[in-house]
Amino acid sequence: MKTDRINNAESRLLAYFSHDIRMPVTGIMGMADIALENIDNKKKLEDCLNKIKSSSGYLLSLANNVLDIVQYGSADFHKINRPFDMEEFIGSCINIFSGLLYDRNIDFINCCHRLTVSKVYGDELHLKQILINLFGNSVKYTHDGGQIKFETEEVRYDNKSVTYCFIISDTGTGMTEEFISKIFEPFSQEKADDSVKYAGNGLGMAITKQFTDLIGGNIKIDSQKGAGTTSKVTVTFDIDTKWQFNDKTKPEEADFSGMNILVVDDSDINAGVICELLKQRGAYAAMALDGSSAVEMFSKSGLYFYDTILMDVAMPVMNGMEATRLIRSMDREDARSIPVFAMTGNVFKDDIEQYREAGMDGHIIKPVDFVELIHKLSVYHKK
Repeated sequence: MKTDRINNAESRLLAYFSHDIRMPVTGIMGMADIALENIDNKKKLEDCLNKIKSSSGYLLSLANNVLDIVQYGSADFHKINRPFDMEEFIGSCINIFSGLLYDRNIDFINCCHRLTVSKVYGDELHLKQILINLFGNSVKYTHDGGQIKFETEEVRYDNKSVTYCFIISDTGTGMTEEFISKIFEPFSQEKADDSVKYAGNGLGMAITKQFTDLIGGNIKIDSQKGAGTTSKVTVTFDIDTKWQFNDKTKPEEADFSGMNILVVDDSDINAGVICELLKQRGAYAAMALDGSSAVEMFSKSGLYFYDTILMDVAMPVMNGMEATRLIRSMDREDARSIPVFAMTGNVFKDDIEQYREAGMDGHIIKPVDFVELIHKLSVYHKK
């Protein structure tokens, strides 16, 4: 039988997820309504679609956050190092923040000071979750008519690394010094005034601190009761001098003419979207809805017909790892050389090692980021 402690923890987790998921969903629904009302206004429509896309990314971050909370007791966190563009990252955050402020009368100011370098290497996913958690708190505790400001500053730069400071300040209800001293403790909460509809469950800041430590950053909270809060996150990143993808190949300019790609996903909608985007860029894209079908299609294809396989991991009939093992074991030359990428939402260290052992060449996080997909295909297409 479950103990009261476990039941309480599960209840808090459900409260966290059920509440925080409402923010991006509200933003998405609101932006969709605005888009439908402005269907002939291309500029307004594009702005709404960008905000919908960013808020959808936030939903993915929330799902990842819940997985991290489930594993909180074992401290099973892993730093995810990958190349990314800081200016694009900031733009994505601003879009998400704008979505969170939908239907709120709050003045939002964003200020990104000139960056000497933007191509960096580090943990983009957890940095975004840190900033979303902090901004979400500002939204919760800032009344209509107030103000929230998001700033990015480059505080140090040399030939190998760059340090950024991200600042989120608000004119909200603020906190006492006593509470700030224990703000990063799990389930820590300060009694909110009656005008705050939902004070949260006290998990957000504990996770935020855990993420900040994970990526080697520093977080500082300054606040005064009744006068607002300022949160500063400082993080140092390695400068990525090798990653030139964004400079040379934009998604709309990618050309995969002559490439034959097998897309394997048990969701015909997901597979169909990926196939369509690939076809728009000149590729031939075939669809398989389970691992068994993928194995059959590959075995019946001509030698070196397929250039790449995009393989979903969790599927009925036969999962992606089993399918990859069978393909690798086939008595044909291309079975051992064809690039196979796992498409999955499970990207913990142990999962990635299992994909590698199954014969996969890498992984693409689901929902699939098409920029990342194009980057991987472009790299392998050049080989």
